[in-house]
Amino acid sequence: MVRTYKKKTQRAFINENNSKQAIRDVINKTKSIRAAAADYNIHPATLQHRLKTFRKLYPDVNEIVSDDSAQENEVVSIQNAEYHSKYTSNQVFTVQEEESLEKYFIKSSQIQYGLTYHQAQTLAYEFAIHCNKNNIPKSWIENKLAGLFWMQSFMKRHPKLSLRLPENTSLARSTAFNRHTVNEFFTNYISITTKYKFTPDRIYNIDESGISTILPCPRVIAETGKKQVGQAVSGKRGQLLTFVGIINATGNALPPAIIFPRVRYKDYFLNGAPTGSLGLASKSGWMTSPLFVDLFKHFQKITNSSKENPTLILIDNHETHCSITAINYARNHGIHLLSFPPHTSHKLQPLDVGVYSSFKANCKTAFNNWMATNPGKQITIYDIPALSNIAFKNSFTIKNITSSFKKSGLWPINQLVFNDEDFLSCYVTDRPAATSNEQQTENEANNNINIVNNSSEEKKNDDEPTKKILINQFHQCPKYLRIFLINQ
Repeated sequence: MVRTYKKKTQRAFINENNSKQAIRDVINKTKSIRAAAADYNIHPATLQHRLKTFRKLYPDVNEIVSDDSAQENEVVSIQNAEYHSKYTSNQVFTVQEEESLEKYFIKSSQIQYGLTYHQAQTLAYEFAIHCNKNNIPKSWIENKLAGLFWMQSFMKRHPKLSLRLPENTSLARSTAFNRHTVNEFFTNYISITTKYKFTPDRIYNIDESGISTILPCPRVIAETGKKQVGQAVSGKRGQLLTFVGIINATGNALPPAIIFPRVRYKDYFLNGAPTGSLGLASKSGWMTSPLFVDLFKHFQKITNSSKENPTLILIDNHETHCSITAINYARNHGIHLLSFPPHTSHKLQPLDVGVYSSFKANCKTAFNNWMATNPGKQITIYDIPALSNIAFKNSFTIKNITSSFKKSGLWPINQLVFNDEDFLSCYVTDRPAATSNEQQTENEANNNINIVNNSSEEKKNDDEPTKKILINQFHQCPKYLRIFLINQ
């Protein structure tokens, strides 16, 4: 008979509630086995077998009480005495021990150090040896790990667990997102929004994302059982350009910027792009410091940002965002910059949280549709603006943008948007709070930044040597601290 066989009739059906009541009466010594079996319409041999199972699972329990009274360790609730299989008495671990294994597997996955089947089988064997189990199967002892069938049965008994394919996450990203760093960011964010009284229509997020001429194909219909399914793409290796999205907390999306991998920009590059888009060119196709200044000019032209009507831009800490030219331009046009802590944009940056994932998925569909309607042709970088426009309209929606700001806690402002589970990824590198010496070092760094700020305000009256000293001090500051110069 197969191990997963399920009965098709109700013959030999046992009422589990009656069985629990009978076990309670016998354990509490209010009735004998035969008397309890007769009162609850259970065969005495069945009740005796259930008692043997219960005493094996709960060897130290001498009393069963109601659920409300089960507060002490030596007393068990009647609801805990559940029997999902007649083979329960042959399990290696008790219910409590299996629950502890389940919690360990879940905790390991939450801190991003999940266990494979083989690792879990090895852990189960070592746990059984540690608990001095007398019923360890011989195959476990010979192979030094639990059996595969036990592992599969364990997964069935615990539906909270499943075998998943994890996403590769860098150690820097896993450990950088911690409560201390997030609280510091929200402190700065609340401070600047309160100081300048920014409304949601003046709070923006800018971020870059790469688009290649070759994207992964979406799911297609194919023959069942076929081992390999192919789909035509433009080539083996594609060319990459940069798409720069600009959104604000009210759900509006400004015309994007597209950076082409060319030395000189031509107007025909933007054929079919979203209306008002900014076209740029760099040799690599990536953002550069001079191009970021051009992006600021594009942003200022649309938003009319000024010192009388300032705006706030939330950006990451890429080195192209921290040039002196960009910061001076932002200072002169009322553009206040606030950067996310390093390696935390996947949780805090709205574009990464809820917009770009939908945008990339829609790009895959648009690219695949183009290949299907243009057989034998290849997608070039000059076709991407028109194709990305289709994805832009479907992804940069009010619903996606506002929900991404809400999920990251930026608007409405919610500093408690992240719970303890969100910070479990930094569990392996948690350390005590900073000592007084470390705090003193941080204060000295802040004082140096203030010196740089005071010097920059008087730069018009300084001579050339003083300007060189100022620039050197600026470059000695960490990148994530340079951005705060604009807010002083």
